[in-house]
Amino acid sequence: MAVEAIPLREVEVRVVRREEEARWNALLRTHLYLGFRNFCGRRLRHVAVQGDRWLALLGWHAAALHCAARDRWIGWTSLQRRQRLFLVANNSRFLLLPAVGSVPGLASRVLGLSLRRLRRDWQAVHGHDLLLAETFVDPARFAGTCYRAANWREVGRTLGSGRIRGGALGYVAHGQPKRVFLYPLRRDARTQLTARDPHPGWRAWRPRLMLTEEQMASLHRHFAQVPDPRRSRGKRYPLAAVLAIAGAARLAGCQTLTEISDFGRALGQDQLRALGCRRRPQTGRVHAPATSTLHYIFKALDPEVVERELAAWAAEQAPPDEPLAADGKYLRHSYDRDRGEGDTVRDEPAQQQLSIVGLHSRLVVDQRGFSGRKDEAEGAVLRRQLERWRDTGRCVIADALHTQRETVQRLRELNLDFVLTVKGNQPALLQHLRVAIAWPASAPPAWNLGHGRIECRRIQVAPVGEADLAPFGFPGIRTVARLTREAQCKKTGRCREPETVYLITSLAPAEATPKWLLETVRQYWGAVENGVHYVRDVALGEDACRVRKGALPRILAAFANLAISILRVLGRTNLRRAMNHFRMRPRKALAVLLGAKPLRVP
Repeated sequence: MAVEAIPLREVEVRVVRREEEARWNALLRTHLYLGFRNFCGRRLRHVAVQGDRWLALLGWHAAALHCAARDRWIGWTSLQRRQRLFLVANNSRFLLLPAVGSVPGLASRVLGLSLRRLRRDWQAVHGHDLLLAETFVDPARFAGTCYRAANWREVGRTLGSGRIRGGALGYVAHGQPKRVFLYPLRRDARTQLTARDPHPGWRAWRPRLMLTEEQMASLHRHFAQVPDPRRSRGKRYPLAAVLAIAGAARLAGCQTLTEISDFGRALGQDQLRALGCRRRPQTGRVHAPATSTLHYIFKALDPEVVERELAAWAAEQAPPDEPLAADGKYLRHSYDRDRGEGDTVRDEPAQQQLSIVGLHSRLVVDQRGFSGRKDEAEGAVLRRQLERWRDTGRCVIADALHTQRETVQRLRELNLDFVLTVKGNQPALLQHLRVAIAWPASAPPAWNLGHGRIECRRIQVAPVGEADLAPFGFPGIRTVARLTREAQCKKTGRCREPETVYLITSLAPAEATPKWLLETVRQYWGAVENGVHYVRDVALGEDACRVRKGALPRILAAFANLAISILRVLGRTNLRRAMNHFRMRPRKALAVLLGAKPLRVP
């Protein structure tokens, strides 16, 4: 095949645009012997072009965690490597597209152009500089000619081992050592990487791990709004300090009062002084409250006030107009055993808590514990809590338990929209939706892949008159929908029985579109069940907690919701990992609420 002449001066390298990433990935998977699954850590995609024609692809991502040849050449310590590895990038993918053919000098030209703009592009995407580039070349396939032509330095070979894919961090020998090439992006790269003090201009991008000053001040103001039930005499710990320690401890995943007390003992003296804890003359040190002190204080607090103030702070951080998802949860092991008249023993049912969560932000913007008795059911609690959202125009999404006539009437009185699920608890309404509605053709289905199954969801939306469902006690309904879910196990190919649920909403068909309803129903599950209840059960171990007496379960549950809201505000996605991070660093957990340089909390 004749070699096509490509003027090397016309070749340019640029960053791949977002809409081009799928094409870039597909070309690598098709034409590169290594294939392509995904990058690890921070990444950057480059493409070499001649006009609109793609000639070559280059992929950069985070450097290898361990490379003995590279580390020897740099000469840094293990601590310096852990602290400054973000200043090194790895060229793990380099492909000349087959349609281009073999053009002399093209590979080294593309590689040189990519290196010239690598620091600038990395700074724009990830917010920090680069000092060194690395790559590994398989000697069984390539000689590394283009890298040597682009002035890369060969510094040795790898040990012939690779990471174990999936599971714990470990390595396995594969017997295929690679040649290690390095390219300093600055003349003094080695000096900078081994310097005793880091350069003041270095700033690795990290998620924000502290609230802003305004958020901290707002949170402590809400702590101060909780009335202190203790007498002033003998008061060693301000109530705001106790609440701050409890909030930081729940942020670190502490479950019981003993763990919260142990968390307080691990704090620094400067932080305890900033909280206002007193110094004991016997020891000369500032001490955190003991388990008995925490038990005495929390037992005397009004749980309703604590729930209201903690949720009010989260409501201030949430968007002002997002829909609200409401659902309740049992606080397991929270039963109480009281003696009635004579020798009779009466077992109270487990306490429950209603959480109202922002659909998009997943912040717990309201909460209320209740006993679950007939005179204090979940529906009645929701109707009382909705008062604070009067005339805000919010849309409330709830499950079939809240599809009640009283709830719909209350929502209309408060001028709130709603989306409710209809199941067997309203048999007459359910039967009417099944047989009396002229359902149109379904909208295009939505497909979801995950959790080992392929799920297909189809929805049919029909308008109804506001008085059509009034005979069933549900006036004001303007749109109804029928949602059908089908799921297939990817491993076995077995299909589940199709599931059909019905929705009623006060929104007009122009607002409650099929796409919006599909997304809203799925987001409701993700916001409440996965975003709050699952985190409390798994990351915080709430179901295994043995705290059961009085108001303690409600107060600890309220602080659990606060911890979830704080992590959401900080932008954390893996909440369990974040809590484990703070569990090992209790001072950082409290620093989230007090700042890096804590000031005395009033």
